[in-house]
Amino acid sequence: MQSAAETRRLKQAIPVILLFFLFALVIDNSFKLVSVAIAQDLNLSMTTVSWQATLAGLIIGIGAVVYATLADTVSIKKLLVTGIVLICVGSVIGFAFRHSFPMILLARVIQTAGLASAETLYVIYVTKYLPRSEQKMFLGLSTSSYSLSLVIGALAGGYISTYLSWSALFLVPLLSLILLPFILKFLPDEQSSRSRIDFAGLILIASIATAVMLYISDFNWLYLILFAAAAALFLTYISRSQQAFIGIEFFRNRRFISILVIVFIMYSVQLGYIFLFPFLMEKVYGLKLDKISLLLVPGYITAVIVGALSGGIAKKLSNRQAVSLALLLIAVSVALPGLLPQSSPLIYVLSMMIFAGSFALMYAPLLDSCVSSIPVEKVGTAIGFYNLMINVAASIGITYTAAMTEALPFQQVLVILGAVSLAALLLYTLLMGRTGTPKA
Repeated sequence: MQSAAETRRLKQAIPVILLFFLFALVIDNSFKLVSVAIAQDLNLSMTTVSWQATLAGLIIGIGAVVYATLADTVSIKKLLVTGIVLICVGSVIGFAFRHSFPMILLARVIQTAGLASAETLYVIYVTKYLPRSEQKMFLGLSTSSYSLSLVIGALAGGYISTYLSWSALFLVPLLSLILLPFILKFLPDEQSSRSRIDFAGLILIASIATAVMLYISDFNWLYLILFAAAAALFLTYISRSQQAFIGIEFFRNRRFISILVIVFIMYSVQLGYIFLFPFLMEKVYGLKLDKISLLLVPGYITAVIVGALSGGIAKKLSNRQAVSLALLLIAVSVALPGLLPQSSPLIYVLSMMIFAGSFALMYAPLLDSCVSSIPVEKVGTAIGFYNLMINVAASIGITYTAAMTEALPFQQVLVILGAVSLAALLLYTLLMGRTGTPKA
């Protein structure tokens, strides 16, 4: 058990890692915004330029698993330093070769490999070193940081690309070097384990994620064959290998699998609605992107506030109560404007406030429920899978929402997303039971 002094010392690193987490998300969100500027400058089609965002999402998903796995054998301090080095190397390459799109893609892959360290390692640090009673509060701060990064990233990307150049965004990540001395000073010097790193398992996981992402992008059935083969090999491998970084017991853990199912459904709804929002505002109300972004700000601010208050909320509501309430509010927030098709754009502001705030309310208790049944030494791996599931679900949510939009009116799509959220609430209730314990 840690002494009070040791706990205070470990908490000193939290602001540093959280600031790095926020900074990394701002950079990633900024680059998502400037795809149009890159396409115009390099004379690229939107399909081609989208790869710089698609590859980034894929690397972040895979990186979550890789960093989480490495965190079981390598100190968090060393991994964060490595992340900053990768960010800077990728950024320098991107700026130096800003007129070559293939080099920009390479730069974004390297840069994002570093950015991916921030979110996963922050969550692992909190769950590994802080008292269980305080973890929800600090996990809630990560949710606030994510929401805040959406606002800052949008403003930074728009301002820099408009008044300077989109390529100048490659210079901003170099500011992460300022954090290096603080990481070296405040993070503990952990003794690295001699456990073997399971490269075979990581390659198979990367293959599964890659196949899913490629299929979502292209809908080529060959990618489904690749996915099925990689998944079969992975399950066979972890069933037979004693050295696998994740054992087959993870997939026999009802709580773990039940929570991952809910995560997959709900984070597909989250990115589906966010993707749909600007198209709806432009087509139905004739608004431009500058005004649309302003309509999103109240929702993001709500999420920041709810995330910051999550520690206090956790004292009033159990995990099951918080998740159930969040799922219900998400369903209402999405379906409400769909059921009021002739309403003012202000109904969408209210909708997004409830929507974003509910996801902030859900994040910490859902993650806590997921890792609570996992042995401490394997929490890092569980968190890695959790974050990977979020990234894959986000891409699938955008895809099925876009497909529905081509065939149905916007309002009907919103009602369907609300129905999906209600189905997730029902499934959560059935899977977790009254006490939050998975039913046998």
